[in-house]
Amino acid sequence: MKKAVACYLSVVMSVCMMAGFTTMAAEDNALERIKERGTLIVATDAAWPPFEYMQGENVVGADMEVAADIAEELGVDLEIINAAFDSLSMYLENGEADLAIAAITVTEDRQDTMEFSEPYCDTYQYIVVKEDDENVKTINDLAGYTIGVHLGTTGDFLASDEVNMGVLAGTGATVQQYKDLTIAAMGLDAGDVQAIVCDKLLAENICTNNEDLKCFEAVYEDGSSTKEQYAIAAAKGETELIEKVNEIIKPLKEDGTVDKYILDHSEKASLANEE
Repeated sequence: MKKAVACYLSVVMSVCMMAGFTTMAAEDNALERIKERGTLIVATDAAWPPFEYMQGENVVGADMEVAADIAEELGVDLEIINAAFDSLSMYLENGEADLAIAAITVTEDRQDTMEFSEPYCDTYQYIVVKEDDENVKTINDLAGYTIGVHLGTTGDFLASDEVNMGVLAGTGATVQQYKDLTIAAMGLDAGDVQAIVCDKLLAENICTNNEDLKCFEAVYEDGSSTKEQYAIAAAKGETELIEKVNEIIKPLKEDGTVDKYILDHSEKASLANEE
């Protein structure tokens, strides 16, 4: 069925919420609000190709295809708020967005503050280094490196935890946080950082568009991996909305639609970077 979803882009640059904005009451059902409003409001961070990225003035990507499918099934329009990744939970908490869809990894800490759908994509943390760097094979080998990460992501959490109290503690390794992985890649090329830690598909996208870089799965010396899962988030307590989201995305996962979205936008994002 041809999608009949009108997308409206609202670019939000500040992570600060308006003073006096109160959290929506728990009994105020998000699913009912969406249907009454006639619009599904989704918060994202358009800096994660192929999941979400800018195409002109529009936010596009695999996640936005899923968002459009959800809106279509609900019979409403779609509005996208483009915001900083580390502010997405605030948009949910304050009722400014109904869902956050931004390649969000499910973690115990995030489950304390948000409701999550069933996972729709499996991923791993990857390490990106220069093509001629033969010293790094594992996370442990990042000793002494300055590691670039996207602020507030699981790559940030992993690198920071290892530098502060893990296998990289006391080795001279440091973490450089960026608001955008594209800027992190520029930092790696310029020598400001010596490695980047980020999700698999994001790392592969960086390397596709930078021939002098290479990437590989971030594993430890003992062989343990960093497997993660992406899911859609809603405000804590919005279980009815999440149940509906699960109902909608289940067939999209099972019939390969989500995988197709990811593949299609991997190609489109690469072509966009070449232009």
